[in-house]
Amino acid sequence: MSNLGTTPRPFLSLSKAYGLLTKVQTTSAVVFSTFAAIHGVQLLAANVGGAYLANHWLMVGRPFYQDEHMEGILVTGSAVTHVLAGLAKLGIRLYWNRNNNLSAAITQPNENNVLRYHGLTGYLLIPLAGLHYYLVRTLPIDYYGDSAFIDFGYVAWGLQNKPIFSYGLHTALVVAASYHMVSGIKYVFQRKSRTINDLSKVPQNGNSADEKIIKQKQNHWVQKGLITGLSLALISSIVIIGRDTKKIPLRLDFAKMYARII
Repeated sequence: MSNLGTTPRPFLSLSKAYGLLTKVQTTSAVVFSTFAAIHGVQLLAANVGGAYLANHWLMVGRPFYQDEHMEGILVTGSAVTHVLAGLAKLGIRLYWNRNNNLSAAITQPNENNVLRYHGLTGYLLIPLAGLHYYLVRTLPIDYYGDSAFIDFGYVAWGLQNKPIFSYGLHTALVVAASYHMVSGIKYVFQRKSRTINDLSKVPQNGNSADEKIIKQKQNHWVQKGLITGLSLALISSIVIIGRDTKKIPLRLDFAKMYARII
C-alpha cells in the first residue's frame, strides 16, 4: 500500500500532551504542598505564641525541607516543575485558540473546577515566590554561606525598616498562595475521584444539572471563605512577627542584604 499523500501521525498528540502535563502539574503541586503546609504552620504559630513560638517551629521544621537532598524535591524541584508544566499548557492553549480549525476538532480539557483567578494567581506567584526565595534563601547563602540559622528576625527586620516593600511582598504572597492552593486542592482531589464518579453515575430525571450548579456555587463560597480565613491568619502572623521581634542581633548584616534589593 502506498504512503503517498499521507501524513504520519505524531507520537504524542496535543491533547495527550496536555493531559500528561496536567498530571505532572498536579503531582508537583502535591509534592510542593508538603513544604507549604510545614512552612505555613511555622508562620501561623505566631498567632498562638508570638515570634518566639514561630521561630521555634521554624527551627524544628526546617530540617525536613532544607535538607541537602529534600530541598531540591520538596521546594525548588516541585515548584519549577509546576511552573514549567503550567507554562507549557498555556502555550498549548494559545496554539489551540489561534487555530480555529483545531479548536473545532479538539475537545479542550475542562478545568472549570478551579476558582476564577486560579491561573492569574499562579502567574503572580512566579515573581512573588521567586523574589521571596531570593530574599530569604539566596541572599543569606551568598552572604553567610548558609541560611539555616536565620530565623524570622530576618523578615522582621524588613517589616520594621522596609515596611512598604516587606509588607507588600509578603501580603501579596500569602494572599495569592492561599487562593491558588485552596482552589487547586479541590481540583486535585476531583481529578483522582473523577473516573470512579463517572462510572458510578446513573441517569436521573429532574433538575440534576441545576443541582450541580448550585452545589458548585456552594463549594466556591466555601473555598472563598477558607481563602479569606487563611489569608487573614497568615497576614496576622506577619504583623505579629514584625511587632513582636524586639532584638535583632544581625540587624547590620540584614541591612546590607536588603540593600541588594531595595
